[in-house]
Amino acid sequence: MDNNVQQRIKDLEELVLNAPDDNVRRVVQESLDKLKERQKINVDKDFSGVITAINSLIEKTYNSSTVMSNQQIDEVIAERLKKLKINQANLSSELKELIGQTKTTIIQINEIKVSSSSGNKGRRLEDVLLSDAEAQNNVYLFGEAGTGKTFIAGIIADKLNYKLITLNCNQFTSPLDIIGGQTIDGYKEGRLTQAWGNLDLGINPCGDPYEGALLLLDELPKIDPNTAGILNDGLAKIKDGVKEICIPKKQVPATIMNGNGELIAKKKIFIMATGNSLLNEANKDYEANFKQDLSLQDRFAGSCYKITYNYKFEYEKMMTNVSTKSLPNVKFDLTFAFNFLSQLRMKIVELELTGVAFVSTRLMIVARDTFVAYIVNRELAPNNIAEPKKISEVVMSFMSLFKTDQRDNITNQLTAEFKEFYDLCAVKEALPLDQLNESTKEQKDLAKIIIENAEANYARDNAIPL
Repeated sequence: MDNNVQQRIKDLEELVLNAPDDNVRRVVQESLDKLKERQKINVDKDFSGVITAINSLIEKTYNSSTVMSNQQIDEVIAERLKKLKINQANLSSELKELIGQTKTTIIQINEIKVSSSSGNKGRRLEDVLLSDAEAQNNVYLFGEAGTGKTFIAGIIADKLNYKLITLNCNQFTSPLDIIGGQTIDGYKEGRLTQAWGNLDLGINPCGDPYEGALLLLDELPKIDPNTAGILNDGLAKIKDGVKEICIPKKQVPATIMNGNGELIAKKKIFIMATGNSLLNEANKDYEANFKQDLSLQDRFAGSCYKITYNYKFEYEKMMTNVSTKSLPNVKFDLTFAFNFLSQLRMKIVELELTGVAFVSTRLMIVARDTFVAYIVNRELAPNNIAEPKKISEVVMSFMSLFKTDQRDNITNQLTAEFKEFYDLCAVKEALPLDQLNESTKEQKDLAKIIIENAEANYARDNAIPL
């Protein structure tokens, strides 16, 4: 389009708006209408020229012995289209709507850079989650409490060099927490919008900028279903790639609106959510959970994983060959504690009491560290604690979380196991340092059986160990 004509149209439009009276406005409007009509005729001629040129090209291609490649044809057409004096403002509303329906969507795959320790092979769950991050899939991890669902989110964030942004979900979670809003201290950005736009991510512990954000929706089933609807906008758009409008060509990223009415463009984001059960079911063991709309669960379609305890990892990496800086030449083997706590865990699951308390990986760590601290304290005499806490007291404290009848039911069904554990605690606490890294063949065999049974259950329950 001629720039002079365009400027003339703009000037006349301003005169119509600012005319001193109706007579002047009418005369100016007539001139404006004539100019626009003349412009439309020129545009039609341009269209006609393009159509004629393309038809001639098609006829030439079919009637000629010379074969033209698709690329050559595209180049000829593109060159002819450059001469077309038209922009989106010239199109009818029907054509604009048609173009909107046929926009090209460019699928963008996140370029993932994973940091890993040399020589250490990652566990299967990590590989699955990193694949989801690359494909921009929303992930939902569900399973018994204490299986490390939240913990694994931190590991993935570190590997991606993404800032971990956590939205703690409960019945009091508000739209302000999600998309931001005004507070007495001014506007506060929401967790979703902060992660979506990579806003104020800061730097990582190494002093380098974060490359993106991992949004963790922790305990998602506990959020009020009405509030969950606000999350749906972002969850639904996470798969939206950059949209490219054909006329004029412009790449537009997916956006969501924050509490200040601003559109936030999507940058590098990975969304993970955790819960104790599937989103669209009520669970009697977790009374604080809401039964969510099925559409919310669909936001995680294809990437819902049941997470369970990794017995092998707990045994090999946490409860055996343990060391401490306080006693650098001493190794600890807590196979006896692993065996007992694993049996206690399985019994609690069998009795459906995980809604009261559960043997988490964290509890195993507490038991281990308490035992090591006891031995360190013993070796530091006389500058030590007079009566340090024992590993048996860790178990007693844990059992106090159950009601009397529940506790009695557990102990009655594991009478021999409790007695053996308490007896072994007394023996282990008195061993010399050079014997603390020893376990009997029977203890090691029992640990092997526990791990094998657990792995068989993984396959049966279609679960992934942390």
